[in-house]
Amino acid sequence: MATVFLGVGSNIDREQHILSGVIALAEQFEWRQRSRVFESRAVGFAGSDFYNLVVEVRTDCSIQQVWQCCKDIEERNGRSPNSPKYSPRSLDIDMLLYDDELNAEHPQLPRAEILENAFVLWPLADIAPNRKHPLVHKTYAQLWREYQGQQQLAPLTDERWLPF
Repeated sequence: MATVFLGVGSNIDREQHILSGVIALAEQFEWRQRSRVFESRAVGFAGSDFYNLVVEVRTDCSIQQVWQCCKDIEERNGRSPNSPKYSPRSLDIDMLLYDDELNAEHPQLPRAEILENAFVLWPLADIAPNRKHPLVHKTYAQLWREYQGQQQLAPLTDERWLPF
């Protein structure tokens, strides 16, 4: 079975869509754990603040099957497959890691945003601090300590709306 890390985010009806997405992922894959939920400003466009988290699941599905499942869950939660990259989102699910696979094709693995965006790196370091990035060979905890980006985010203090 492959260990897969998925980034989950929303800035439209955030609690509703994050909850729906997390439940759908837990129904589709073997649930392992999730990070705390973090709130951050939209990146690349003017929009409402996002909720973001990272989940870890296990699966026998291929990379393409996992990717398609994530797109299907997004669409069931109101996301258009043709929406612009930098736009508000009801639900965004990105495959960050699939074991230690390296894939320059679509989907890119490991996903570049791991090293670029605090809303991906901090939650990943939250649940997999000792796991090493397959390209830079540093742990996610170390990468988070060394993060130099300007993005501001904060963990939520009340997540009673999430069942896991």
